[in-house]
Amino acid sequence: MTVQIIKANIDDIPKLNKISIASKKHWGYPDAWIAQWHEALTISPNDLVESIIFKAVLDSEIIGFCALCETPENYEVLHLWLDPAYIGKGYGKTLLTEALARVAVQPKDIIVEADPYAEPFYAKMGFVTIGQVAGTYPPGRVLPLMRRER
Repeated sequence: MTVQIIKANIDDIPKLNKISIASKKHWGYPDAWIAQWHEALTISPNDLVESIIFKAVLDSEIIGFCALCETPENYEVLHLWLDPAYIGKGYGKTLLTEALARVAVQPKDIIVEADPYAEPFYAKMGFVTIGQVAGTYPPGRVLPLMRRER
């Protein structure tokens, strides 16, 4: 069955939050780090107002989500998470492609502060690393800042 990309709603938040935590854990980060990142990984009802969140649905099950926002200068990928069972199977590509097609309609660049493990994925999606930004935890951790031109 084909994955469906649908706007998320408030009832989806608990499942989205389970996916973001499980997806981050997939990369082998220590539990103490996951605990420090918990707030940043958590979607709130306010996020549904401040950004546009799409869920990927396969066989009536949410398997991932992507949150995007628009600023005067660019679009930003705020979240892109998949249930670990679906990582590496093309669903992330479909989710990001469809979400950007629906949101990024103005000729503005798209940026993302990527997890280091996600940098190769974004590179395959046409993003180029343009710098680094300081991570929130642990001290000294940096994240690749990536951009895709429109």
